[in-house]
Amino acid sequence: MKFVSLAKSMQVHPDYEEKYLNNPDVQNRELAFRRIFEEVMGKQRRNELDLYRAISKDDATKMAFIDSLKRVLGAV
Repeated sequence: MKFVSLAKSMQVHPDYEEKYLNNPDVQNRELAFRRIFEEVMGKQRRNELDLYRAISKDDATKMAFIDSLKRVLGAV
């Protein structure tokens, strides 16, 4: 449930379509996704403290979470 909520929050981010979804530059697209992810996670940190802690402590968990979000959002 948390995962789906985060994905939906990313989709409504003001930069999602222009800077990520419709961006043909792969490198800038990746940077935009990570920035959007960090912003959304920062806003949801209070509500999702356990998830935020797990992601901030372990880079492998963070990368797996980001890759899964990309698949859910259909952007891989």
